[in-house]
Amino acid sequence: MAQGITHFAVGATLTTLLETLAVPDVRYPRVWALLGGGWAMLPDAAKLVDSDAVYAFHYTRWADLFWGHRTLDRADADDSTLLGAVAVALFILVTAVAEHREYRTPGVAESE
Repeated sequence: MAQGITHFAVGATLTTLLETLAVPDVRYPRVWALLGGGWAMLPDAAKLVDSDAVYAFHYTRWADLFWGHRTLDRADADDSTLLGAVAVALFILVTAVAEHREYRTPGVAESE
């Protein structure tokens, strides 16, 4: 199973890419990125809540709706710290590129 930070970074990265490419004028883009990271971690709620149903959900295909949670867990069976670090570095890079793009895009001038 992948580490929590890996899930968060992958979810936040994919959310940042989605909002930058598909919805570039979204309000509060950094908040959406954080929410996307949290969304990616929801199947791990079984670690916080003692519920058989929540625990079972974590291992179903439906968990992939949370930014590929199940697939990422299966791909990183060893809880790789390296993969977590790479995911965080990629999130930082994607965020920097998105920020750079946002500041370089000319805004609409308001008329009085």
